[in-house]
Formats: sequence, C-alpha cells, structure tokens
Amino acid sequence: MAVIKKNILGTFQGSLSDIILRERNGKLIAYTKPAKQKVSKSQASLNARYKFALTVALAREINGNKTLSLIWAKSKIKATNSYQKLIKVNSAFTEPYSLTIKNKITPDGILLTGIAIQFNNNFLEITIDLSKLDRQLIKSNKLFCLVHFWKSNDHKTKRPNKPVFILQLFNFDLSDLEKNTTLQFLIDLKNLNKPGFNNGLALIALAGISDNKLLWSSTFGHKFI
Repeated sequence: MAVIKKNILGTFQGSLSDIILRERNGKLIAYTKPAKQKVSKSQASLNARYKFALTVALAREINGNKTLSLIWAKSKIKATNSYQKLIKVNSAFTEPYSLTIKNKITPDGILLTGIAIQFNNNFLEITIDLSKLDRQLIKSNKLFCLVHFWKSNDHKTKRPNKPVFILQLFNFDLSDLEKNTTLQFLIDLKNLNKPGFNNGLALIALAGISDNKLLWSSTFGHKFI
C-alpha cells in the first residue's frame, strides 16, 4: 500500500490493472488487488456447500415433474416459486453427503400410512395396504417415488471432496383404488445402484384430484439400505 500525492489533475478513485486507488482522510491510497479471492476449505464450509448442492439436485428433480411442481406452487410456503419452496423446506433436512428420510417430495399434506418397502436383488417393491390409507387419498391417481443412493464416508480416512450420490424420480398412474385391497409396484434399480453405493432410501407420496381440488399426501421416507 502507498500514499500518492495530489497533482494538478486532481484526485481520483478507481483501479488500474492490478492497482486499486481510494481516497481516505484526504489522502489517495493505492494498493494491489488480491490475486484471487480465497474460498474457505474448512470442513464446515464444505459441508454447507455440499448440503446446498444436494438440496438443489433434489429440487430440480422434483420441480421437473409438472404435477409435483404445481403442488409446491399451490402450497402456502412463503417463497417466490415452487423451486424456491422446495429448496427452503428441504434445506432443513438434507445432510452434507446425503438426503434423509425427512426430506420431502411433497409439502406437508394428508398423512400417508399403510406403506411397506422391500429391496431385494436391485428391485424395490412398494406395497400399499389400502385399508390403512386415509380415505381422502383413495382419490389419488399418481404415486411418486424418489430413489436415492449414496456412498457413505469412512470416518477413519480423509473425507471425499464431494458427495457421491444419485437420485431419480419415478411415478405411476393409479386408478380405481376403492376396488382394491392392496397395490404393489416393482422398480428395477440395477442401473442406479452402482458399485460403491452402500446406502439407499426412498421418498414416496400420493397425489390426485377430489372435487376439482388438488390433493396430496405427506412424504413417506424409508431407508432400505
């Protein structure tokens, strides 16, 4: 840093190349620009960035579905649009290296019960016991299931630079639920369950229209690996 004397041209403020000039207390000060703004690499700052990146990935996947995007848009959560609402709500539940069973693919809605999940040989089986389902949800015509695989960290070694994960939304059309006692759905996940993934969870929700009004369930979360 250096103090520059005023001349007949007067004083000025600004920058020239890598030099920045400012007037302070009547004196013109010159100092060089920092070569590059430093980005914190502390574990806390990395965790915050990883958590946000995962939440954004979830929001993009969910908001890409027209029905779910509309549901979030109609929710009473205070945010400018469905995408921002998804991020706002899910930021509270995402971990730095994975989603959790508390994450949401729908805003809080009708309690979803009667769901059973099994995972065998890369197939995810979802069973709905309709006798335990809230009667309002009998009008549902969509089943949504978001599947999330990730690699957990070995805390005995250095943590990876970024989360290793995959997530994908599946949806099924429903009809005549009142005529059935149980429903079963089978999802082939062999293309998602890559070597190295040792954790998996599913987030499930129902949606439909009743009396010309959009209805949806709360999100049911289950860790199957």
